[in-house]
Amino acid sequence: MTRLRLITTWLLLLVPTLMLGLGALYLLKSEENRLANSARAAAGDRSAAIAGNLDLAIAEVKDGLLETLRNLPQENPARQADRLEEWKRGNPLVRNVFIWERGHGLRYPDPEMPSSDEEGDFIRRYRSLFANPAAWQGPPGDIAAKTATDQASSILLERRELRELAKQAPASADISGAPAPDAARAGTSGWRPWFADNSLHLLGWYEWAGRPQRIGVEVEMMALMGRLLGNFPAEPPDTETYALIDGNGAIFHQVGRLDITPDSLPLATAAIIGLPHWLVAAYANSPDGATGGSFLLLASLLVGTFMVAILLGGSLLLWQAHRNQVDAWQKTSFVSSVSHELKTPLTTIRMYAELLGEKRIEDPDKQRRYLKVIIRESQRLTRLVNNVLDFSRLEQGRRKFAREELDLAALLHGLLDSQLVRIEEAGMQLARQIEATSALIMSDRDALEQIVLNLIDNAIKYAAAGKLLRVELQPQQGRWLLRISDQGPGIPSSHRQQIFDKFHRVDTSLTARQQGSGLGLSIARQLAEGLGGTLVFCPNTSGGACFQLTVPTGGDA
Repeated sequence: MTRLRLITTWLLLLVPTLMLGLGALYLLKSEENRLANSARAAAGDRSAAIAGNLDLAIAEVKDGLLETLRNLPQENPARQADRLEEWKRGNPLVRNVFIWERGHGLRYPDPEMPSSDEEGDFIRRYRSLFANPAAWQGPPGDIAAKTATDQASSILLERRELRELAKQAPASADISGAPAPDAARAGTSGWRPWFADNSLHLLGWYEWAGRPQRIGVEVEMMALMGRLLGNFPAEPPDTETYALIDGNGAIFHQVGRLDITPDSLPLATAAIIGLPHWLVAAYANSPDGATGGSFLLLASLLVGTFMVAILLGGSLLLWQAHRNQVDAWQKTSFVSSVSHELKTPLTTIRMYAELLGEKRIEDPDKQRRYLKVIIRESQRLTRLVNNVLDFSRLEQGRRKFAREELDLAALLHGLLDSQLVRIEEAGMQLARQIEATSALIMSDRDALEQIVLNLIDNAIKYAAAGKLLRVELQPQQGRWLLRISDQGPGIPSSHRQQIFDKFHRVDTSLTARQQGSGLGLSIARQLAEGLGGTLVFCPNTSGGACFQLTVPTGGDA
């Protein structure tokens, strides 16, 4: 598989996977937005429900207070003031009472001589209202609130209790059981929200038909709010906090675990008609929004894991296919190379054997030379066949090692003596630096011989121009260290990590002229590791290549 095909195939895997991942993330983001919108809508519905409950409760209180005012008898201002004061003392929802008359202004409490600081503050708060008859007109929202209240006046028991409390009349006036005359009920009434001292106040009034006199009440806001807070859920959802916000934007009351700050943005708000500029707000307990951010995070992690799994799995399969194709090509090349190498010595052996067999060569020196060629080519053929057989056994894990006590020094001398003719014919000198007279080890003779012969064979093939082959043996920390070095062209640094790979050959003009299967060094390293040692390449300081074999004395790994 060429590099271009490999890159193209990987891109064909990468691009659809990325498109799939991006599409999934887009759908997840859309789903998160849908969930967030649903959460905001649900929070808005719950906020509106709370605000509606508050409005109904406030409207019931207002109706109850106005009904009490309507049921009061028409009396002179002094007696009327006494009844109103008595009502105020007995009803915690009443903060102040008053009597106002058109053309005259405030009759009670006395604007010139208030009886208490509270009455003085009351007069001061509403001075502009009492001085301007046109200012009595309340906001249009009161009519809608009253209509809604009339339609749902018995929803909650708490509201009934508030209504009964608001209808509580003075004990001296027997007004709870007997309705006032129809003429008295034909008057007008209303409520006027009033902003003073940076706070909201509620003022209710009633005016009899045909009379310029109005009687009224100011609601005790704290008492009212204390009874309204029960409309908030006792256990809000774990993800949300609900707050009652006053007209100044301050938190009057909240339920939920969120610590609300000025920077907190509500999910939804609902206005309270009965309390102008007051709001019920819903906040998400998580700073990441209505969905808490966990949905998109978890879903993104799952999509990312899915994409990584696809890419890793696809890349692994692609790499495996590439490796199999490379192996197939290498094995094909190996078969071709081995076939050529088998053919060359067989041709030579056959040719010289035929010449000798036909007795066409009578010169004894030529006969001996031809016999040496036959022997040399036979040895070459044996090494090649042994490499192939060992490679097959090592690949299948069937290579067995027959360990025996050996003298490594004597073994090396014997091998070098047997290869001395080949070394000299290649034009190389052999330098032996085997200091030990005896190097006893427990190892496999055939495996050691094959390792050393492969290294010597490589030196003869590729480093003959260096004219020198050095073999060193020395002890090192319970092991024997064997170095075989030459003065040849060496191995390029870019190939030093791959020279022990099977079928790998250094791509140079020198190796191109030499036949080989690329198995010698791979087999040598596997044999060395099977014996419990190591085989590594180390650059020769004086040029050329150096291979270092460590052999344990006991043959254990």
